[in-house]
Amino acid sequence: MECRAMKPIVDGIKNQYNGCMKVERVNFHERTAWRDLLSPFATPEFVLLDSQNDILYRWFGTVETKEFSAVLDPLCKG
Repeated sequence: MECRAMKPIVDGIKNQYNGCMKVERVNFHERTAWRDLLSPFATPEFVLLDSQNDILYRWFGTVETKEFSAVLDPLCKG
């Protein structure tokens, strides 16, 4: 089951941060290498990884755009 309420926010993140990070969508219900790596706790869930695929930050549930911006903007302004 896809969380449709988050789709506009995810699309916005992809558009806004496309130049400084890669955004991947991982289906919570499908067994994939990404899912195994992230070990999701809930849906929706958002995970920020570094270049070595170490988890830097997690968001759970319905997240406001400003919550993402507070973490992502400093990473992309350099």
